[in-house]
Formats: sequence, structure tokens, C-alpha cells
Amino acid sequence: MISAALLLFIIVLLVSYIIFASCKHLIYKLNKRVLARNMAIIKNGKAIADFDNLSEEEIRENIIIPFFQVLGYNTYDRREFPIFQKRTPFLPDYITKKWDNSRLCKRSLYIKYDNFSDDAVDLKNHKYTDNRMQGVNIDELMNKLYFWGEYYILTNGYLYLFFDKHYKMGSNKFKFCFNLKNFSKADIEKLAYYTKQYMFLEISDVYRVD
Repeated sequence: MISAALLLFIIVLLVSYIIFASCKHLIYKLNKRVLARNMAIIKNGKAIADFDNLSEEEIRENIIIPFFQVLGYNTYDRREFPIFQKRTPFLPDYITKKWDNSRLCKRSLYIKYDNFSDDAVDLKNHKYTDNRMQGVNIDELMNKLYFWGEYYILTNGYLYLFFDKHYKMGSNKFKFCFNLKNFSKADIEKLAYYTKQYMFLEISDVYRVD
């Protein structure tokens, strides 16, 4: 009897995982198609064309917020996308959160704006090397005292550096850099993994009953 119950449990778990993996793959494929078109709208928009003349607040409102809207996050919902007005150097400016029945289930992305230059990004070695005296410290940002997410995104408005939770302190290495001014099909394919639909879907969502 115990063996039969265990076998049934394993079968249910396996089927759930197959359905989950299929849903993830489908979501990824759909988002990949939509992202290319919507990111192109931001890329070819007035804000990017006039980027050098924008204030910090204009960059936030006209580029950064729309960027995460395109990724599927509800930036108007302060529970899903809290915005911190008091921008402490070692804390994020935004966080994406998954809630379910008033319970916080996941913190996926921590996001910080900083006006670093292109020279601070070593694409060949995937390293962030900002030598400014007042530049943000990625080690400080990803200190476990303040960071409980899946990824930390450091952005200057058009460059988005993705550091994952397995980041090695002192390495300054990011996993992926997305350049909103100049991106390829391959970049869109990588970016699709960071959409709300993809990141928020978990295996428990497959067999839950509301």
C-alpha cells in the first residue's frame, strides 16, 4: 500500500513537472515574440533619442519604468512594484514581488539606477568596473542583509546589468547585459527569461485550485 501511494505521488509530481516545464517554455516563446516589438518601441522613442538631455527623473519615468512594464510587471501596483522615494545608496530603488492571497511568495528582481558610463561595463569579461568615487558598490547592494531576490539589475537607463543571486562577492561579474540602444535577437532571447510571467510561474501554480 505504501509503495503504491509513493508511486502515485511520484507520477503526480512528474506529470506536474512536465506540465510546468511545458508552460514555462510556452510562456518563454510567447514573451520572446512580444518583447522584440515592444522594446523596439522604447528604443526608437523620443526619450532614447534625447537621452543625453534627460534628467534623472525623466530617465526613470520615460525609460526605466516602461522597460519593466514591457517585461510584464505592473508598475502601478505598489505591492508588485514598490518604488522607494528615499534612495539609500545600499538599498534598491525598485523591487518586483509576487503576492498570493496577501502572502509574499517571491522577490524576483531588485533594481537600482546609477549614472555609470559605457566604460564601466566590460562586455568581454562580463564585469562592472565603475571607478567613480560616488559610484554604487555592487557588493554592497547584494549584501544578504539587504538582498533577498533572484537577480539584481543595475541600470543607467539604457544599459541593464543582471547580477544573479549566486554572484561571487568581489568579482563584479554580471550574468547578462541588455543594451536598450542597441540589442540583437539573441539579446531579446535572453531578456525573455526575466519577464514577470516566466519568473513568477512556479510548479505549485500548476496543480493549485483557487
